[in-house]
Amino acid sequence: MKYSDNFNRDFKWFLKMRHEFNFSGKDERDQIIYDKNGVDGKKAFYLWDSQGKIVPTKHPNLLFSLLKTKGSVNLHIKMFAEDRAACNWGLIEIRALCIKWKAPDWFRQAVERQKVKYYA
Repeated sequence: MKYSDNFNRDFKWFLKMRHEFNFSGKDERDQIIYDKNGVDGKKAFYLWDSQGKIVPTKHPNLLFSLLKTKGSVNLHIKMFAEDRAACNWGLIEIRALCIKWKAPDWFRQAVERQKVKYYA
């Protein structure tokens, strides 16, 4: 299967950040279906991320780790957006974290887009 450059970039970043972003507030494990003849973990994550489909996978631990990481990233974006709206964090702090984590551009952009939801 051919994946887009954006998906490959995000997939690599989620793999790299799975120890940094490891709490999402949900237990993604109950969504995962193990099958020794299932698709590989990358394809399972792609189908979940792009189409919302949970398919049997032969790499359940990888899929679990990626789902947890993505959920945690989304939770952090929400929390950072709330802090930006409350003026507790400036753009400099967000940029510094993005540089430290080598985050894709969409991470900071998502924080900035979502902060308007939390203005008092």
